[in-house]
Amino acid sequence: YRRRQLCYNCPMKTALVVIDVQKYFVNENTQDLPSRIRDYINKNNFDFIIFSKEVNNKNSNFFKLLNWKKMFSSPDTDIHPTLSKFANSDNTFEKSTYSIFKAKGFLNFLKKHNISRLYFCGIDIDACVLASAFDAFDFGYEIKVLKDLSKSHSGKDLDEAALKIINKNLDKSGK
Repeated sequence: YRRRQLCYNCPMKTALVVIDVQKYFVNENTQDLPSRIRDYINKNNFDFIIFSKEVNNKNSNFFKLLNWKKMFSSPDTDIHPTLSKFANSDNTFEKSTYSIFKAKGFLNFLKKHNISRLYFCGIDIDACVLASAFDAFDFGYEIKVLKDLSKSHSGKDLDEAALKIINKNLDKSGK
């Protein structure tokens, strides 16, 4: 990884990065997230709102190593309808990995728009949100995981495990 270069004369831009809030991942454990994220977007002012969209394929390690044969196409891969009005082809990045940083064009988008502060939320806090936050940290971005807007579709035990990892490794406030 190469640390990103800051433009010290440029204004700092912020982005809310909404990870994988897609139809397939919204279930009884995550059903409240889309509306809570929508309300958060409406109450806060970010320079950019960015979405990641998990789209599996036969070359992904999800398919090859984990034998996961889901999330190949619509409607499973669609951004949840509650948030779809905020997503478009310019701010939505498809991935077949845990981290949005592996999505084609994502790093270039951040650099092009001088985004230096990233706020993460979405599904799964124990996997894709966490992996994206670690990559952002490693690339030198200022980050915050919005813990109350991030959950695992697999349940509370994984939420709690992920929160412990985030609090230890990424959140200097410990909250």
